[in-house]
Amino acid sequence: MTKTTPLSTETPEALDQLLAQLAFGSALHFESGFCDNWNLLSDKSDKAALHIVTQGSLWMAIPGRLSEQIQLRAGDAIFFSHGLRHWLSDQPVTAQSTPVKLQNFCVPEHIERGLVCYDIAIQSPLTANVLQIMPDYIHLPADRQSSRLAPLVALIQEETILRQPGYQAAISRLSDVVVLHLLRQVLTDEHISQGLLAALQDTALRRVVLAVMDKPEANWTVDNMAELAYLSKSAFAERCNKIMGMTAKSLLDQLRLQKSCYLLIHTEQSLDRIAEQVGYQSATAFIRFFKQQHGTSPGDFRLIHS
Repeated sequence: MTKTTPLSTETPEALDQLLAQLAFGSALHFESGFCDNWNLLSDKSDKAALHIVTQGSLWMAIPGRLSEQIQLRAGDAIFFSHGLRHWLSDQPVTAQSTPVKLQNFCVPEHIERGLVCYDIAIQSPLTANVLQIMPDYIHLPADRQSSRLAPLVALIQEETILRQPGYQAAISRLSDVVVLHLLRQVLTDEHISQGLLAALQDTALRRVVLAVMDKPEANWTVDNMAELAYLSKSAFAERCNKIMGMTAKSLLDQLRLQKSCYLLIHTEQSLDRIAEQVGYQSATAFIRFFKQQHGTSPGDFRLIHS
């Protein structure tokens, strides 16, 4: 007899447990006002990052992906889950843009544009696994923020404008709370929480996602993933399609792809070693898988994000 457990996609208690286990470790990286004609190219980092625009507007772009750059406005928050290098600029970024050193444009008293940046240390395997299945960045415009997150962002904006004694300590102390509310919205907002993120809202699928992310090199099959979810093979396949809009096999492929991308960006391991860690017996098989899933070779992907 197949083991089945009646499960609802509405699992606020489960999400509470997940959020409670995430180790944020956030800290204020810098806070500044800006003059015109500036740009900043961040270094690649092993930390996640959160930026909040306190005044004015600016542009964000990722090297090699300039066509998808976005304009951020006052009150917007943008969360980088993978520590990717990225541009911040007062003008749209072009292939000819060159970074300007911080001291050349950083004017804390300037009020035309303002930015607060937090670093978020990855302090536990669970945190790393959850962040790895998130998009490279998540943009939350001011008018899309939850009723709990928006006032926190507004408070940070107010502190940076008024600059009363202790304001930097105040915005620093707010960091973990802001990150908590941002991740809560990411995990519950149906417009954001799609695909792999949507799986974290579901008790059965979350068990599978976190287990595969923990050991992507294991001999995973649809059968043993379904068993881990306490569902029959057909019920598991149906649940994957309903919750994430993908097949059970695609779920496994996407999780291995996300792990591959993380290792290519944040380590200098050989393709053979990465292939071994995500369940492929050779670099050749891994390269074929990566190109099929991502549309580019692992080497080119690593070069873009180096």
